[in-house]
Amino acid sequence: MNPAGREMASSVSAVIPTYNRRAFIVRALESILDQDPQPAQILVVDDGSTDGTADLIRERFGPRVQLVTQANGGNAVARRRGVSEATGEWIAFLDDDDEWTPGRTARLLDAAARVPPDVAWIFGDTGVVTDAGPAATLFQEHGLKLLGELEIFDDPLRVQFPYQFGLFQSSLIRRSALLETDGFSPLLRSSVDVLAGFKIACRYRFAAIPFVVTRLSRTTNLRESSVFLSGLHSPDYYRARILSFALAAEVDRRGPWRRLHQDAVRGYCLARAREGHAERLQALAQFRYGASLKAVAFFCVSLLGLPGIAAWNSARRWF
Repeated sequence: MNPAGREMASSVSAVIPTYNRRAFIVRALESILDQDPQPAQILVVDDGSTDGTADLIRERFGPRVQLVTQANGGNAVARRRGVSEATGEWIAFLDDDDEWTPGRTARLLDAAARVPPDVAWIFGDTGVVTDAGPAATLFQEHGLKLLGELEIFDDPLRVQFPYQFGLFQSSLIRRSALLETDGFSPLLRSSVDVLAGFKIACRYRFAAIPFVVTRLSRTTNLRESSVFLSGLHSPDYYRARILSFALAAEVDRRGPWRRLHQDAVRGYCLARAREGHAERLQALAQFRYGASLKAVAFFCVSLLGLPGIAAWNSARRWF
């Protein structure tokens, strides 16, 4: 690998937030320890596990892995803690049920040695593993084609939406950028990656390499505990997008962000209604960047509370 990239390994902190993943955490950690070069710091933040995850890490890995334990606070709180405890210039996240591919660190460090200082996020492709075996990579599935072995995006919002290609577990992120943007909102328990990506994309450039650097597990044995699945269409799913699209609307007034912001506000109100809460005041947030007939109609029905939302849902079936 690039000699400069090998020297930079001392500037990488690998961070794994975990909660009750005793059955999977060993695979994740061994995929980090098998890297050449290894990150200088391997840090696990145990977010209040009750299944012995922390004890297993101590017994199996000893001083090779720095373990931080805390009361359960959710994914964003655990990632925030990991960044605060990290010592490296670059943060390399890994989810506790996924694994890095061989050569992952070397490839990303080669890229890091070649990008300018205003590139704060470097990502690679992600392989998906299902019960049937390997599936299409995320680049293939969602149609991202790079121009070469390293592409720098002058418009990083294009790799944030409609699909966020720079997954945490497939990236190197400058620690300074995460701290500067306060990347992880403690108010969110899911979709924290979406908001962090938009926060950094509104201030810095992104870069990508065309190599698969992570294997992402989407197997049925993870279904019940998957944050990805449990977070889809939850209030946090929409809250993260409300905040993200508002940021994008401020820096890119020609993009679709104002319309998307309205859609996310309605989605949040509908998600809260499913939990039995009528968000009349929140419905006003639709008008932050202007009005539309749909926004006005939704606000009017929201004034009727849960019966109005129920009527809206019924009417949507007809158009």
